[in-house]
Amino acid sequence: MNEDEELLNLPRPRWRLHEIAVLGGYEDDLTIAAGYLEVAEIAARHWIERGPNDGLPIPILYNYRHSIELSLKWLIRLAARCLIRGGYTGENLSADTLNRKLHTHNIKKLADRLNRYMELLDLPEPNNRIDTASWNLLTWLDSEDETGETYRYATVGHGPRSAPARPGQVNLNFYEQVNELHKLAHLLHAGYSGYLEAFEENQIEFFAEMRQELDQEW
Repeated sequence: MNEDEELLNLPRPRWRLHEIAVLGGYEDDLTIAAGYLEVAEIAARHWIERGPNDGLPIPILYNYRHSIELSLKWLIRLAARCLIRGGYTGENLSADTLNRKLHTHNIKKLADRLNRYMELLDLPEPNNRIDTASWNLLTWLDSEDETGETYRYATVGHGPRSAPARPGQVNLNFYEQVNELHKLAHLLHAGYSGYLEAFEENQIEFFAEMRQELDQEW
């Protein structure tokens, strides 16, 4: 290997075992959302510590956005599971049907669905909805990248409708913007997920106790 080829190599991990990655097995949207969130944070901290690099903001925004999208989808599936367990029959929430409904990159539609499902659960107000600050930020994120393409490509749309994703130069306080997305991504991934998981655990325990009491009566 010549010197130029050697320079292109990533540094090899110190320990041989660290060269191995495990893919597949147990993973869901929340697991992968955590990975996108960590990549976004590493890149954002690099941008902050090493000085401005205008090639990084769009990939950083994409990783935060995709983490948020995946967290919303996971939360929706969890809320739907709780609704089914609670006997809700207002709409078809089977896995196949829900997968089709979640086949979207639209943040606003996902947030709307999560809000609706949370309101149908027996959750106390105001914790039966996405909090106002997070909702406003999700709405802003949707307005910036409605289809999930703006932070992925330089050109969006197809055929005669294609257009530059960013037609004009804009100077903005990227730190303030990305810091808000950073907090939102963590809140959805760890805060809302923990809240709904606790609700599900209590729901499972409640129905288990109910079945036990009925069995004893019989």
